[in-house]
Amino acid sequence: MNNVVLPPRTLLGDIDHWAREQPHAPWLVEKWSAHEREISWEQGAAEVRAVAAWLANEVGSGARIGLLAPNCAHWMLADYAIMGSGGVTVPFFTTMDAESIAYTADFSGVEMLLLGNAANWEAVRGSFKAGIPVVQLPGAPAVEGAIAWEEIVAAGAALSAPDARDDEDLATIVFTSGTTGKPKGVMHSMRSLREAAGGVSIMADSQPGARFVSYLPLAHMGERIVIENHALFCGGTVFFNESQESFLADLRNARPTWMLGVPRIWEKLQQVVLAHLVSLEELEAARVAGELEPVAQKIREFLGMDAADYILTSTAPTPTPLKAWYDELGILLYDGYGQSEILPVCGNVAGNRKVDSIGIASPGVEIRIAEDGEILARGGGTALGYYNDPDKTAETFEADGWVHTGDRGRIDEDGHVYITGRVKEIFKTAKGKYVAPAPIEGLFLDSPLVEQACLDGSGLAQTVMITVLSAAGAALSDEAVAAELTAWAQSINAKLEKHAQIGALIVSRTPWAQENGVLTHTLKIKRDAVADRYTAELEQAGDRLREGEPLFAIMVD
Repeated sequence: MNNVVLPPRTLLGDIDHWAREQPHAPWLVEKWSAHEREISWEQGAAEVRAVAAWLANEVGSGARIGLLAPNCAHWMLADYAIMGSGGVTVPFFTTMDAESIAYTADFSGVEMLLLGNAANWEAVRGSFKAGIPVVQLPGAPAVEGAIAWEEIVAAGAALSAPDARDDEDLATIVFTSGTTGKPKGVMHSMRSLREAAGGVSIMADSQPGARFVSYLPLAHMGERIVIENHALFCGGTVFFNESQESFLADLRNARPTWMLGVPRIWEKLQQVVLAHLVSLEELEAARVAGELEPVAQKIREFLGMDAADYILTSTAPTPTPLKAWYDELGILLYDGYGQSEILPVCGNVAGNRKVDSIGIASPGVEIRIAEDGEILARGGGTALGYYNDPDKTAETFEADGWVHTGDRGRIDEDGHVYITGRVKEIFKTAKGKYVAPAPIEGLFLDSPLVEQACLDGSGLAQTVMITVLSAAGAALSDEAVAAELTAWAQSINAKLEKHAQIGALIVSRTPWAQENGVLTHTLKIKRDAVADRYTAELEQAGDRLREGEPLFAIMVD
C-alpha cells in the first residue's frame, strides 16, 4: 500500500507540538453575538490534558463517551480529551431525533455524555439511559446532577496524565447519516484519523497559520477530518459559525484560507451576492467592458473569501455552471471525494483540475475500478470497519485494504476519477432496463432554473425527474417554468439512450432541507424521502406515462 509519509507525531502529539511551537497563537476562535472566546494552543492543550486525566480517572480506558453539541471550541477540546483519556468519542448530530439517538447510544454502549448547547436536547434527553453522568460544556443547558467543564478542568489538573494511546486504538465511532436504512457505526483509529488529515493537508499544501471556518456538523466524518484534524495537523486556526443567520458575517470574520463547502452553500452564497451586491446585468456589463476583476474582488471581499487558497466542494456534485460562475470571480471550487469509511480518496488540486472530475488520488491513496465499475480505494485514512457488524464490514472492507465505496466510476488517462452513479441507486424501469440517475441529474442541474434534482422511475414506463426550482426559476410563472424545463429535458433526452430518457417532470417550489426530512445532516438528498414526499405525483405521472402521454410537467407548491 502506498502510505503517505507524515511528520513522526501522533494525533494528540500534534496538540503538544503546536503548544510548544506557537503557544500563544490562536487555535480555536468564537466571535459571536453573545461572547468572544479565543483559545490559544497552550491553553487548549492544558484543558485537553486536564479533562483527559479526569475522564481516565472516572470512566477508564475504552469507555464510549457521547458528545452532543453544536460546532464550537469545546466540541473539539472535548473530542481530544475523550481520546486522550483512552476513551472512544461517539458524536451525535444536534438535528437527530429521539429514536435515532436512542438507537445509536444504546448500540454503541455510551456510558457518559458531554453536552453542549444542543438544539435538540429537550427532545432527546430521554434517549439516554437513566442516570448517565453528564458533563456540561460552556453554554449547555442545566442538567440536574451534571458537572461543569470548568470543574473537571480544575480537578483534572491535579491528576496524573493517562497512559499514551496506541496508534491502532479505537478512537471514535461515527454513525453515518445514511440516505437509506439504519446508520452504521464507522470505527476509526488514532492512526487513521491523523493519516486522513495529513492526506488532506498535503493534497492542499496547507501551511501553519491556515484559517478554517467550521459550520458543517462536526459529528460527521468529513468536517471532523478536513477541518478539526486538518487544522491540528498543520497548526491552523479554526473559526466557528454561530448560526445560519450569522454565516456570512462569520465567514467574513474568519477570512478562511481553506474552506469546505457543499453545493447548497455555493448556491446560497451566489443568491446572496446577486440579491445584495451585484445583479446579473451588472456582472455582464463589467464582463463586456473588460472590467470584471474589480467587481470580482468586491465579491470576494463581500463573501470573506478574498484570502482563500483552497476551497473544497464535496458530498454531492456541484453543477458545472455554478463552478464556472465562481471561476470567473477568481473563487476556484476544487471537487474532492471521500467517505466516512475512507477519507480522503481523491481531489482536484492547483495546477491539476478538471471541473467535471472528482480529482486525482490523494497522497498515499490507491484507486482502481472493479469489474462491475465500482470505485475501490485504499489508504491510510481507512476505517477499522463497522462497529459490531462483521457482515457489513466484510462486504465493504477487503482483507488487503481495499474499500468498496458503493460508487460507480471511471478513471481517465490523466488519473482523474469520475463518478457515474451509486451502485445501489441504479433502478430498473418497467421496461426492464437499468438507469443510473446521477449523470442525468447532473445534466439537468445545469439549468439555471433548477437547484435540486432527483431522478426516479423504478417500475415506471419512463424516468421522472423530481426537481426544486432555483431563485431564478421561482420568479417565473408555472406556465413559463413548465415550458422551459420540458424543453430542457427534451434537449437532455437527445443525449440519452431511449430507456433512460425523462418522461415527466415533477417541479416543486419548496426547497428540500433537513427540516422537512429530505436532506441528511450533510445536505445529501435522501432518495426514499423524496419518493415518499411526492408519492401522489409519482402515481399520477405513472398513470399518464402508461397512457403514452408525451413529456409533461406536474407543478407542486
